[in-house]
Order: sequence, then structure tokens, then C-alpha cells
Amino acid sequence: MTETDICIIGAGPAGMMAAITAAAYSKKIVIFESNTTAGRKLLLTGRGRCNLTHTGKPDEIIRAFKPFDRFVRHSIYEYPPQKLLDFFHERGLDTVVEEDGCIFPATHSSTDVNNVLLTELKNKQVQIYYGRKTQNVTKQNNLFIIPTEKFTVSAKALIIATGGVSWPQTGSTGDGYKFASEFGHNITKPVAAIVPLIAAEKFCRDLAGLGLSNVTISCKIGDKKIIDRGPMIFTHSGIGGPAVFDLSRNIAGLIANNYKVFVDFVPNTNIDEIDRQLAELIAENPKKNIVQILSHFLPKALANVICSENQIPKIEAGQINKKIRKNLAEKLKNYPFNIVSAQDIERATVTRGGVDNSQIDTKTMQSKIQPGLFFAGEVMNVDGPCGGYNLQFAFSSGFLAGKSAAQRLE
Repeated sequence: MTETDICIIGAGPAGMMAAITAAAYSKKIVIFESNTTAGRKLLLTGRGRCNLTHTGKPDEIIRAFKPFDRFVRHSIYEYPPQKLLDFFHERGLDTVVEEDGCIFPATHSSTDVNNVLLTELKNKQVQIYYGRKTQNVTKQNNLFIIPTEKFTVSAKALIIATGGVSWPQTGSTGDGYKFASEFGHNITKPVAAIVPLIAAEKFCRDLAGLGLSNVTISCKIGDKKIIDRGPMIFTHSGIGGPAVFDLSRNIAGLIANNYKVFVDFVPNTNIDEIDRQLAELIAENPKKNIVQILSHFLPKALANVICSENQIPKIEAGQINKKIRKNLAEKLKNYPFNIVSAQDIERATVTRGGVDNSQIDTKTMQSKIQPGLFFAGEVMNVDGPCGGYNLQFAFSSGFLAGKSAAQRLE
């Protein structure tokens, strides 16, 4: 049997940061990773660019995590965005801030982020066992026993950082839920949190790949109106992009299917001003087709679809009466989409659900049920919006779990 101080299951960003942090306390660390490489999901984030974190003071970052803001507070304060950026800067990886506050490596390569983590693990002599899918974990005589096909590891502390169940091709298959439940933890049912939406409107397929840089999208649940803003993109089955993803997160688990959302294609201009601009454009260009007039506000393909789908005659602008003009303004500001459902959770960027937060100490990430058992990252019932927030929590919770596990052994 191989003995170690701390065993970590999962070599994603949370698991790697936990190992790096714990190893700084001169602890012997081993990581079990079911894949043949580390950071499989990390490499895909931000379309391969890796949105590391988001600008903002710790309190601003924490507020973005509602309804999980109280749970993440201590970990974010322990390891805020600036500390994370310092970690990478000190190891030669510069970062850039984009207009929307998202922070990426200056190389725009998630591989470079992963390599910094792997190099640090190597420097700290952390042993990673690749291709080792953990089947079960038990505890005997205050030691965690982790068997593999070829050998067994005993550890004084265990950190579960296996992720959720989104993007299962990266190795996130819910194994951590099984381990946690065997130690007495409740598991909140996983649902898709940041995911494209499937729409009944068939024209979405014709517009697939068409992106809009800034829209607002809203949905009413009971007396509460939820509004999100940002880029949107049409998909073969509906709508996606950051604005849609954030809306899907805000309604995750609340509505199963068949609901209506409304998109404002011109969020910076009120409806009266749009009507005035339309009247002015029509007066100046009476011979132009109405689609050409709408193209001042929208991509031509979308303008064409809006006219076709709403029986708006594609006539010369000079023939447009006040009623049709008002209808056009309304469609630009409040276009309805009938949502059939969210995409399957396997297509989601992030999982909502997982290990019950009430059974985890927010100050340490240690189980309240099983001493010496810690959690990090998406395996817990925590998710944040698009824009680097979820990676920030992975690193922050990994840092806190690694630090707490090492200090407990001292």
C-alpha cells in the first residue's frame, strides 16, 4: 500500500490548484485522474482561449454568484482574482482584459494555462496517476483508502475535485457524487446551468452561426422578471451565447420546458426612438425595400426572417404605413421565442447541483460529516454566470481546500 498525506481525485483546475497549495506546506500529494491528461475541460473553456476570471473587487465577484454568494464568500476572499492573476504572472503568463471584463491569457491559449499548472505540480513533486478511474473510497483507522487496479493508496486527507456531469467527454461523469454520498452527503439533483436553449422557431436553423453583439433577453417567472444582457448567437436548434447562457442559469431547475422568452435586439434605444428613426429612414429612402431599412438595426438575414415570419410585406419603404412601422419597432424591441427546453445537461458548460452545500464548511471546504474529507470546484452545488466566474471558483475553492487539508494535518 502506498501512503500519502493528501489524495486528490480529479486533475482539473480545482484539483491542480488544491495540490499546488497543499504541496507548499511540504505535504506529500498524489492526484488520481481518470483521463490520460490533466485539465481536459480547462483546455476547452472559452473556446480554447480560457477565460480565467473576471475583473472586479471580491464583493462584486461574490454577488455574481447569487444564490450561492454566501457559500463562495470565504473562498473568494481567500483567493480573489488578483491573487490568481499574480500566480500566473509570476510564472511568466501575462493576461489581457477584454471590454466585457473577461480576463484571458495574453496568448489566448488554454494550453499555456494548463502548462503553468502542470509545471508547478512537477516542481512541487506532486505525483499524478493518469488513467486511474477511482471506483470507490473507504475510510479505515482514520485513513482514506483509495484502491486502483494495480495498487492502493492510503491518505490522511482526501479532496474530491471530480467536477459535475456537464461535458462528460472531458471526464466529468458524476463520480464525485457517488463518493460523497457513500460518506453520508446529500446530493442536489444536477441540472444544466449554462446551456443553449432549444426554440420552436424553425428559422433559427437558417440563421445558425449568426451572432449579435449585444441584446437583452428576458423571461417572466411568476411575478419575477429575469433579464440578462450580452452577445447572442443562433444555433441549429435555437439560441445560445452569453446572454442566453446567463438566462438559462437564472432559470435553471425552475422551468422544465415550454416557456416564452423575449429578445430586445436594440437594447440601447427605446421603442419611441426606434419608431422615430424608422420614420426618418423611410422618408429618406422611399424606394428601398423594408428589409434594407431594417438592416440599419439588424443583420440583413435576420431582418429578412423577421419580415417573413410576421407577415410583414416586403414592399418599398414608401408604402409602409404607421401600423406596420409600429409593428416593426415592437419586433425589434420585444421579439418572442418559444423555448421548448434547454439542451441536455451533457451540452451544458456548468452543472447546477451536486454535493449539498449545507454539509460543507465554507471556511475550509471540509465536510461537516466526515473529518478529513474536502471538496473543490464544480462537484459542489455552486455555479456562477458566464465570464470567468466558474473558473475563479474552481481555483479559489481548490486553493482553500488544499490549504485547509494541509493545515489540518499539521
